Amino acid sequence: MRIAQFIDTMNQGGAEHVVLDLAQALGIEGHEVVVLHFGSPYLKQQCRLLGLTERVVPGHRFYKKTATLPQFAWLFQQYLRHEGIQVLHSHLFGPITGAAPAARMAGIPHIGTLHDVYSITDKPPRIRLLQLASLLGTRLVAVSHDMEQFYRSRARFSPQALRTVYNGVAFPSVRGDRQQLRQNLGLPPHAPVIITVGRLVSLKRQSLLFEAFGQLDDRLEGHFLVVGDGPERERLERMRRTLPQGERIHLLGTRSDVASLLKAADIFCLGSDTEGLSCSVLEAMAAGLPAVVTNVGGNRELVHDDYNGF
Repeated sequence: MRIAQFIDTMNQGGAEHVVLDLAQALGIEGHEVVVLHFGSPYLKQQCRLLGLTERVVPGHRFYKKTATLPQFAWLFQQYLRHEGIQVLHSHLFGPITGAAPAARMAGIPHIGTLHDVYSITDKPPRIRLLQLASLLGTRLVAVSHDMEQFYRSRARFSPQALRTVYNGVAFPSVRGDRQQLRQNLGLPPHAPVIITVGRLVSLKRQSLLFEAFGQLDDRLEGHFLVVGDGPERERLERMRRTLPQGERIHLLGTRSDVASLLKAADIFCLGSDTEGLSCSVLEAMAAGLPAVVTNVGGNRELVHDDYNGF
């Protein structure tokens, strides 16, 4: 079966991670998979490294404006037919609502995975577009039960129209012992190491974690690894310089060796204002780390207080 995974972002985050993992897993199952996007350099690079087929969807200029969405839908359905797509799986609010009419016109099944709630909390009327997508035959997927309840509390969806399917992660085995990994990072062999992984954006609230790290007892001589990049980096760099423990905060940027970094750490933390089902928390759990997370969204379904974290 020829299946397309469609996403519109230019980020390197959890949703993109899920798209790539699904594409690989479906390929292993014998399906022919293509990743559809709007020219993301990250997706292009990752698809090349992973041996995945990727295509840039035409008609991007019509996608960004509500008034021209019908033109995009018409062009996209032609494209889906031309590519011989048999199932379309869209990720995030924009691709779901933009692709729903195209999939209906092309006569193919359409799955739409919702990875967040802020697309609706920021603009509540958008929920009507998700209802329209559902009426057009799109099967909606929430990545946590908390998220499913959020959407059901704001609009009426039938039991079949919206269901929860948890994210999963394909966690690679890591070569090298823990002390060697720490040495490579310039970390003391026995110091407690805390790690957070995620885009440096305001809703991830790395600044809260900086404040918390600044309150730790200096006698611990702990280190804090911050993995990821984004618009908040400059502000976090300034904040780091003001903290007495700043020299033990390491902003590592975007990394491809997250599994190794997790193996070198002792504790994972996440300070997000909102979460669907965090791939970073799943990866930390797969690495055997206790997780300290905010009591929001799908975090509550992954981390059980005083059992595998707080």
